[in-house]
Amino acid sequence: MTATATVAWLLAPVRDLLALVLPRNCPGCDAPDVTLCQRCTCLLSGPPRRCEEGTVFLGVDDLLPALGLPVWTLADYTGPVRRVVLAWKSGGRADLDRPLTALMAGAAAGLAADLLADPVPEHGDPALVVVPAPSGWRRRWRRRLVALTLARAVAASLAQESARPVWVADLLRRRGGSGHALGARARRRTTAAAVRCLGPLPPGTACLLVDDVVTTGATLDAARVSLQRAGANVVGAVVLAATAAPGENASALRLSDRPGVD
Repeated sequence: MTATATVAWLLAPVRDLLALVLPRNCPGCDAPDVTLCQRCTCLLSGPPRRCEEGTVFLGVDDLLPALGLPVWTLADYTGPVRRVVLAWKSGGRADLDRPLTALMAGAAAGLAADLLADPVPEHGDPALVVVPAPSGWRRRWRRRLVALTLARAVAASLAQESARPVWVADLLRRRGGSGHALGARARRRTTAAAVRCLGPLPPGTACLLVDDVVTTGATLDAARVSLQRAGANVVGAVVLAATAAPGENASALRLSDRPGVD
């Protein structure tokens, strides 16, 4: 880490605190004196839609249907939405916590019937455990765990909508740094080796993953595998935004990158 990067890292908590008290413009479109303008809010306000087929590693294909994971997103990760998410997670805009968690909670309420269709569990067990995607050590040090913030909003909304016990559990950890600079294949290998679950779960525990953005799906895929090895039944994932489909090569890459498939 360079000296400049070290200083920026040490000052990040101060920047987050100032973001709560100083007036800011909308990060999506630069509208003045508003945390998140109505126009940019509307981009994240539509009903959640399925997006796993636009990822490299989470879609269902004819040969490996069991490896698909239902993923719902609020918006495409482009334009104003991308700027909003980046400002929130990396730009010190902690003032965006409230509007973005409210939007995520609203989306979760609309998914309650899909995610909580099973009978009510006995003995006080949760009907669903909401698990945030793993965060790196820098985010944990800064306490800017955006996935955990979203997971809490999702769990509270699902519990209220369904009148069932829905828990939040920060079960996943990730070693090493971000793999965003890597290609899809390298990122998947690196992420799969880095993500672990903190302990075993009661067999069949229903889990829902939550993250801010899905790109290739490598992180959610590694999180799903780690939870399954711990005993969970991962029913899906919800994200704020999803990148656009990578194009015609997505299906070929998805097949060629899985073990045992040439």
